[in-house]
Amino acid sequence: MINKDYIKVNCNLCEIPFKTHLSFRYLIKDITAISEQDTHPMYPMATSLLSKLKKAPELMDEVVEQKTLDKYPELLKQLMSFAFNPLLDDVELSAAWKPFDMEQEIYSTNAFKKIMGGPNRRFELAKELDENQMLITVLYQAYVIILEKYYKLDIPIDLPFTLKMTDTDTGLVKFFNKRFNSRFLEIRTIGEVKDLSAKQIKMLFDNDNDLVLWNKIIPLEKFEFNGFLQFAYHDVTRDHAISDLKSDLLKKESILSKDGYLKIKDKIRTLIENPHAEFGMAANYGFETNLNQNFIWNTIIPREELDCHDYQGTMYEKAFKGKQIVLTTDMAKLEKDDVVAAFLERGIRSHAIVPLILDDEIMGMLEFGCKKPGGITMIQLKLLHDLFPVFALAMKRSKEDWDDMVRSVIQEEFTAIHPTVEWRFREAAAQLINDDDAPDNKKPDDIIFPDVVPIYGASDIRGSSVERNVAIRDDLRKQLREASQILEGHEVLADVPLLKDLRYTIEKHLKTVGRGLKAGDEVLIIDFLKKEIEPVFNLVKGRYPGMIEAIEAYEKLLDPELGVIYNKRKNFEDSLTMINDEVSDIIDKEQLKAQTVFPHYFEKYRTDGIEYNGYIGQSLVKELEYSSIYLKNIRLWQLLVMVSVARKVRSLQADLPTKLDITQLILVHSKPLSIAFRQDEKKFDVAGAYNIRYEITKKRIDKALVKGTRERVTQVGKIAIVYSHADEIAEYKHYLDFMKAQGYISGQVEDLELEDLKGASGLKALRIEVDFNGSDAIKHDKQVYEEVITKE
Repeated sequence: MINKDYIKVNCNLCEIPFKTHLSFRYLIKDITAISEQDTHPMYPMATSLLSKLKKAPELMDEVVEQKTLDKYPELLKQLMSFAFNPLLDDVELSAAWKPFDMEQEIYSTNAFKKIMGGPNRRFELAKELDENQMLITVLYQAYVIILEKYYKLDIPIDLPFTLKMTDTDTGLVKFFNKRFNSRFLEIRTIGEVKDLSAKQIKMLFDNDNDLVLWNKIIPLEKFEFNGFLQFAYHDVTRDHAISDLKSDLLKKESILSKDGYLKIKDKIRTLIENPHAEFGMAANYGFETNLNQNFIWNTIIPREELDCHDYQGTMYEKAFKGKQIVLTTDMAKLEKDDVVAAFLERGIRSHAIVPLILDDEIMGMLEFGCKKPGGITMIQLKLLHDLFPVFALAMKRSKEDWDDMVRSVIQEEFTAIHPTVEWRFREAAAQLINDDDAPDNKKPDDIIFPDVVPIYGASDIRGSSVERNVAIRDDLRKQLREASQILEGHEVLADVPLLKDLRYTIEKHLKTVGRGLKAGDEVLIIDFLKKEIEPVFNLVKGRYPGMIEAIEAYEKLLDPELGVIYNKRKNFEDSLTMINDEVSDIIDKEQLKAQTVFPHYFEKYRTDGIEYNGYIGQSLVKELEYSSIYLKNIRLWQLLVMVSVARKVRSLQADLPTKLDITQLILVHSKPLSIAFRQDEKKFDVAGAYNIRYEITKKRIDKALVKGTRERVTQVGKIAIVYSHADEIAEYKHYLDFMKAQGYISGQVEDLELEDLKGASGLKALRIEVDFNGSDAIKHDKQVYEEVITKE
């Protein structure tokens, strides 16, 4: 098949390079053959017509002029009755033309005249090839006829060019496939024409888009065409429009752009054969629909007049909830609301809504409108039925593309976002995307959540700094001593001055380790071991074979990646990791359950232990009603999780390479505050000078001392609840009674005053002791705590 979509054509082919003449000689030859067969059903008509043609010899000339056709119109009809079936005159869209001259129509059927004739019909190729598109179709038709008639090649070539016909009066568009019949066409050659070799034929069809090459192998100027061409036209409007629409819907820019939407609208009008029908489409994006102002919201009534909330309780909601087409034959008969009034104001009387469903989920909606009552029918919608799933897929893809854009903005502007507040960041990202006039460096609006109550807790490794320092000192001491033994234990090295200096430096470092490491000491000693001891040992191994065994034994003590002894530190780090992994896992799992009671912001991070920040309040959520009962629930949840953590860490003690334990505390702050997302640090922080005190307190309370003592408020096996005001702690005392009754805690509740901290004074604390023999079950159903959190 010749590829018509990619054509090379140069200036010497910008006009038809061969001669054409109108002639009926081939047709008359066939009629003469019929007149010689008295058994042929058309024998009488053939003999009668031939006798009439004798009286009009101009029609039998080798070249027939237009004036001859005008002179014998009836004879022309009788001639054409042998080429066209008269019984199908009102059915077939057929016509005859002078060869390759679409300006000179010879004959056409009544059906052709009715549908395709008249001055208000404009024709063009449905798919543009280039500015010479009509010429190119003619040239390819000529080559096909030459290959078949002159070279007698039986090749499967068909050239059904698709024509677009526009009624300039009504705007109606239709498409037709146009096929030609060259039966009554004769080819003559001018001068010598060479035969085609098999190699040349292959070359032609391997380069079917190169007309210059074709003309070089088959020069068209050496051919002449006499006779006429028959054309048959087949209405392919539906198939063509559906195929085009499907192609358009597969292109992202078609459904997202305004121009793409207008093209889709024109093709919909073509399909339902209503050039004035209105068409709208909108994707289903939940709460973000109002944000995507330039994003698949091309409804018949503009967004400026009606937004998504105005459609609630109308026929749109009926279509959406029922997942069914809703057809209105006459808007004027409906009870008036804002939507109906908006349509009637535009003169739209009939209307249809089609939900686009994919995997039982509505991706979006299509709507159709017409000013004529009953102008939109279910039959028209059936014609579009095959397209609805394609629209749904396009809507789904557009939603995925939108989500990708929003995620990209969030990642660039905000980094990772907690699911509870993601909706607010999506709003900010959407507004940034939709602001076409914004400069490239514009930043999103500030994101602030007012009136939220903070939640803070920490599970810290007791004495982690001391334990880490001890582990480091032990490993460094061991490595320095091992190196010193090698330098001192072999006579061959005893008198080397440089090695004496190294032994002296090792002794200095051992004294430093013994006294306790200060800032920078560890780095200095490791640097000495790697840059001075290690190169000397490598040199000694190569120079003194007797030293190889001792030095290799030293090297086996070193960590292969770090290049230092890493035993005690590894035990410490492994123990730290085991505890933190278990604590983190408990908090993560319990947080998932707590979020189901009421969504709240929560972030967890590691230091030497596990700390977390949380915030709960109305401004953090959308379309949910906040109640103080949820704050009470999360506070009790927090206490129970800490009990579970303490018990788990206690159970780990036997498996820890280095014995470590944890202390836990909660900071209570009942006064609501505001939090704002800090763009520079990509995190939330409290907003306002007064609220800064909370942040200062949070950073320092782990070192707070019980007033009048050197005792830390945080102790192993206990949970400290730090607060500022007596009214903040009343509800906690109620929870503690419950926890003691349930076996979560034991002993007396300690009521403590704390020493003032820099920037935070007047702090108090309740301290409770964990019962390590009770159950670890933690429940999150609000009803479980109803009795506890409502009785105060």
